[in-house]
Amino acid sequence: MENIAGRAAHASRRVERLKIELPVEALRALPGYARTPCDFAPALSGIVMDLRFAEPGVGLLVSGGEASSEYAARRAVSVVGRGATGLGVWTERNFHAGDYLHLDAVRAAVPDALVAMMGYVVDVWQLERARAGGADAILLIPELLGPYLERMTASARTLGLTPIAWDDGGAPRLL
Repeated sequence: MENIAGRAAHASRRVERLKIELPVEALRALPGYARTPCDFAPALSGIVMDLRFAEPGVGLLVSGGEASSEYAARRAVSVVGRGATGLGVWTERNFHAGDYLHLDAVRAAVPDALVAMMGYVVDVWQLERARAGGADAILLIPELLGPYLERMTASARTLGLTPIAWDDGGAPRLL
């Protein structure tokens, strides 16, 4: 993945700000945290729809006003209605125009769907935020985490989240 260090640096700076605004204790008090995550593995045998509003090197994929939590929820309802077996909701802002509020809105709109939080995960706080947002799975990028992948994978499982990564063909797979 090109420029993975730059993406990790952006993610780290954002997470440090968010950890101050919403510490782990506050995340654990959110209603979504009480939801028990489901096993995401069944979603992988079908179509996991990627919900993002921008692509690195391409830019915005929708008009700026459409990159909202409300639009993410509408898209989720639509793709689940068309047979998606899982949803990958990008929460990374700088490169995919995502937000944690998109995750919250998607979970509220499709409460029974299998949902993965997608982003550049660099801190356990992000796993806690995924759980608070009602995620069932979390994208972990081996190239980004390097020697910390095993520890982050174990932490995800401890929180009940299914850790996933991209395979060489660009499809999600279990870690």
